[in-house]
Amino acid sequence: MLRPMRSRALASRAAYLCACAFVTVFYLFLPFGGYLRMMEGKTACFFALSIGCLAAVVCAAPADKPRMTPMRCCVWAYLGFSALSALFSPFGTKTLLGGTRNEGLLVIALYVGLFFCFARYAAPDRRLLYLAASAVSLCALLVLVQTAGYDPFGLYPKGLNYYDGDVAYAGFFAGTSGNADFTAFLLALALSAMLAAMLREKLWQLSPAIVLAVAALLRLGISGPLLGLGFAALWSPALLWPEKKRAMLLLSAALSVCAMAFVFFYDGGSRTLWEASRLLHGEADDAFGSGRLAIWRACVPLIRERPLFGGGPDTLWLRGMEPFAWRHEGIVTPSDITAAHNEYLNILVNQGAFALAAYLALLALALVRCFRRAEEPRYAVCGVALLCYAAMAMFSISSCITAPFVWMLLAYAQDDGTFDAAESDFVQRAEIRVEM
Repeated sequence: MLRPMRSRALASRAAYLCACAFVTVFYLFLPFGGYLRMMEGKTACFFALSIGCLAAVVCAAPADKPRMTPMRCCVWAYLGFSALSALFSPFGTKTLLGGTRNEGLLVIALYVGLFFCFARYAAPDRRLLYLAASAVSLCALLVLVQTAGYDPFGLYPKGLNYYDGDVAYAGFFAGTSGNADFTAFLLALALSAMLAAMLREKLWQLSPAIVLAVAALLRLGISGPLLGLGFAALWSPALLWPEKKRAMLLLSAALSVCAMAFVFFYDGGSRTLWEASRLLHGEADDAFGSGRLAIWRACVPLIRERPLFGGGPDTLWLRGMEPFAWRHEGIVTPSDITAAHNEYLNILVNQGAFALAAYLALLALALVRCFRRAEEPRYAVCGVALLCYAAMAMFSISSCITAPFVWMLLAYAQDDGTFDAAESDFVQRAEIRVEM
């Protein structure tokens, strides 16, 4: 009986080191060539790190078979329907690596592998949280420096800086994720988790990282992550004060109604709130959401063409959509549409209705699990972060730069108890327990 216990301990250590590497090395990785090489550099780092970690865990893991659970079924279904989407796709092998977003079938398979790796062996603890907070602090500091007009690491093309965004090139770039939307997405995801951990466990050591993350998000001023944080704030009381769960849920529902009423009657200066108000009044303009509404509408005919299995993983760029018009000083520059700018819609277009149903079920099961077990800080922290993600995903683009952290959260909200070590609180050190 000593050998299985030793194997499980080795697998747990390998998976835990893998989680540490993702929240530090991968998150902070900056490729040679700066932002011009960010996507390909991060993709190469993702492949190297995930394959290496999975290989280490598989080699160390004991030869036992985990039982099937609802969340595991959803994960396998998502992978299976994505594989069928690739099989039935008219684009052949292009579905394996995908397009410019690098999220083809092989990357999806790695996401699934990481989910099982983290869910089964990588018990989260306080050190992992502190490592993530340290990395977030460094990224936030870089954002603050860049938004002050400086480029300390030469990440921008020579002579350019953050404020040349939408002037010399389309979009904005900042932080350690390249695209400012990706950077803000991960900052908001980490901020929601850190705030939850601080409030639940009085971890005031996280305060500096929280302040820096808030400052960086405000400097970037991207609406989607702020919306995600607002949604998480509305529905997190039941997770943060589980002893009054029913009352907190009623409070969240009441606050949500008030928020909707506020948006409905809003007539102020915020463009985002004004656009949301117009939508609630039944008025829609293709320019809403920085052009996202136009992209969503353009995706509808593509869904009708291939509703069940989509066009194949990460193949939207091959579906013949009209280029997005980027306008500056009267000059119109066409830009190819490579993503739906809504993660749920993107899955529906690329992988079809069955894959979307599996993914939504996985997210729903994870959130239900977190609310039901909110007495344990680990689930409270994961639940708040997943609430933030669920709202942000309505306006974000999935890529291998951001998605691994979402799959990590889903894994830590797993429902099968296979890593007994993680049944301890989120902020406690993991201990391996094996039945003798």
